[in-house]
Amino acid sequence: MKTTLFLSVSLDGYIADKRGIPDFPNGAWQDWCALVNSADNVIAGRTSYEQLNGDDMASLLNPTHKIVLSTQDIELTNSGWQLANSPSQALELLSQAGIEEAIIGGGRAVACAFMREGLIDYIVVDLQPSLFGEGISVFGEAIPETQLKLIESQSLNQNTLRLRYEVLSRKA
Repeated sequence: MKTTLFLSVSLDGYIADKRGIPDFPNGAWQDWCALVNSADNVIAGRTSYEQLNGDDMASLLNPTHKIVLSTQDIELTNSGWQLANSPSQALELLSQAGIEEAIIGGGRAVACAFMREGLIDYIVVDLQPSLFGEGISVFGEAIPETQLKLIESQSLNQNTLRLRYEVLSRKA
């Protein structure tokens, strides 16, 4: 199974503002949901799940397979989400469902966990026309030094650029 880490990032390297809100321009959420919905899956962290739970924006997010990665027990009854305690368990759930490309899409802790375990094949970055000044950085923790190769770039609109990288090598 291929794995793709999806990041929507401000020009100053943050995935959310200092309140923890990914307050990006109109259209950014819709673009992300379209990518997730076309892959029919997403792996997100507890905070991302809690932000989406009951939010009107969640109505645009409709993949069949939605996984919350958390070491804490979370009540997911009737939410359509499944719980995984580790990146490998999340990937196993998707593999059992016949998914060919896993989308890792929510939160710094999730991104760090997958990068530390060397489980990312591709990284997609939507470079948003925002400067938060301070906030939640992309990784926030030490991850292995990693070499990437740019394999695609495209304009999503006149202000937003999507970059797709292949993960080439990691140093321990």
